[in-house]
Amino acid sequence: MAFDANPIIDRLCKAFPECFNRLAPKPLKVGIREEVIALAGVHPALLEVSRIQLRRTIALYALRFAYCKAVATGGLRYGLDGQPAGEVTPDQQVFAKTPRPKKPAAPGTGEPALATEPALPPIDRTALLQEIMAMAIPGKLEVTLKINQLPQAKPSSAQTMLFAVQAEGKTVVVDVKNKVWNTLKTAAENYPQWVATITGKIGEGVAGGFRLDGPAVQVFEKKPKPDAAATVPSKAPVMETKPPVIETKPPVVIVVDSPTATIGRVKLTLKGRANP
Repeated sequence: MAFDANPIIDRLCKAFPECFNRLAPKPLKVGIREEVIALAGVHPALLEVSRIQLRRTIALYALRFAYCKAVATGGLRYGLDGQPAGEVTPDQQVFAKTPRPKKPAAPGTGEPALATEPALPPIDRTALLQEIMAMAIPGKLEVTLKINQLPQAKPSSAQTMLFAVQAEGKTVVVDVKNKVWNTLKTAAENYPQWVATITGKIGEGVAGGFRLDGPAVQVFEKKPKPDAAATVPSKAPVMETKPPVIETKPPVVIVVDSPTATIGRVKLTLKGRANP
């Protein structure tokens, strides 16, 4: 069974508040572990705590991220009474900043191990979470739902409609005014594709989810993308065609010694032929 040092750390912080502190730890004086172990079964806050449990608790407390950071910063060390008892040496500061040594390579892999930062045990992660939560700043939390189909709804009053949305395994109950509901109906009836965003604050819990307080609704029409093949003009060169040019030559006119000769036709005579 895993050892949980949290309850013992809480006892130490309550019994010795000037020495042990989760949120603002101080460097402990050298040898304080033996002093604390000697109080096992003796101090009213440690009557039911064994020496072994105290030894492991002090070791885990000294491994916490916040404590290592305090030692790395340097300064005075403190005892159980909250009084200064020594100082953090430069070597101790360097040790607090030193990352964990490389892990050996897994057998048979032959891959070199990578240097990693010191890993926090589960107890240290819990303490770190508490430290961070104590430093939380004010903010605003809103939930945004997205739907693309009209939900089934019921009138919750004369002016409002009630419906539910399943999102990420949670049931979110939404109560909107009739005007908003009519906007959703109009989108569902007139738009082939549409989406609505519903934004609000987390309200009271319901079975498997919560109510959405102060919902604000926006509706958008989704238009399908045009077909790329139909819209991209063809880049093939356009060839201009011209009617063929037929080269014509004037007719040949042959005149054969006669004023009655015709164009393109030869008339033969017997001039100059000897009589037989």
